[in-house]
Amino acid sequence: MTMKATLMGTGTSTGVPSIGCDCPTCTSDDPRDKRLRAGLLIRDTEGENPRAFLVDCGPDFRQQALHYKIQRLDGLLLTHSHFDHIAGIDDLRIYNFRQKQMLPVYALENTLQDLSRRYDYIFHPPQKGGGVASLDLIPIVGPFTFLGMRIIPLPAKHGILDIVGFRFGDFVYMTDASYLPPETMDLMRGCKTLVLNMLRRKPHSTHFCFDEAVEIAREIGAKQTWFIHMAHQLKHAETDAELPEGMNLAWDGVEFEFECE
Repeated sequence: MTMKATLMGTGTSTGVPSIGCDCPTCTSDDPRDKRLRAGLLIRDTEGENPRAFLVDCGPDFRQQALHYKIQRLDGLLLTHSHFDHIAGIDDLRIYNFRQKQMLPVYALENTLQDLSRRYDYIFHPPQKGGGVASLDLIPIVGPFTFLGMRIIPLPAKHGILDIVGFRFGDFVYMTDASYLPPETMDLMRGCKTLVLNMLRRKPHSTHFCFDEAVEIAREIGAKQTWFIHMAHQLKHAETDAELPEGMNLAWDGVEFEFECE
């Protein structure tokens, strides 16, 4: 099965430009320095109305959905429940209206519990009507199959928080990580395309920095690594020029195809 991945957002929680900032990145004319919040779209490569799902659904989702013409949505996978990864969930309701079915949401149990608290009005609506999203919460407890695709969860740490990345065939997606257990590293090896977070140059307590991300990418050894979730401290052109061969700073709109089981 051949699928297409689109990196709809490659910025950190503030997005780039950062509000009120006049640094070289935030004032850059390079379109690659304009970064929406995290969002990955995966679609079939065939058909007029291809099956599609998301990994994370942040506050820029409506803008992303319109730009990438997401006419259909079949589900959502969540890496964790921080605002910049779930704040667009209310906009999923349009797909409920159009497709007349619930949307499955796959995530770790701690993420689903947090989602239920934050979106209490969705799961315990105070009144009929109002047009809330209809979501089927499904805990991730191991590898699972979705849309005929085998998906391998990749446990990681975001500071002290348990989060998860995903392996789809020969493609690995990991964001917001600050620590990868040895068993997760083993599951990531052998992939052809790696998407990995890189926040800034200076070390951070909850995200990989430049040196850490490059070292992990070297250990994984993917044919192509794309770094995401960058803050405005990383200007695209000058940062990308420093990276080893086969590693690049991603930008909003990067697309590639991958093979999965």
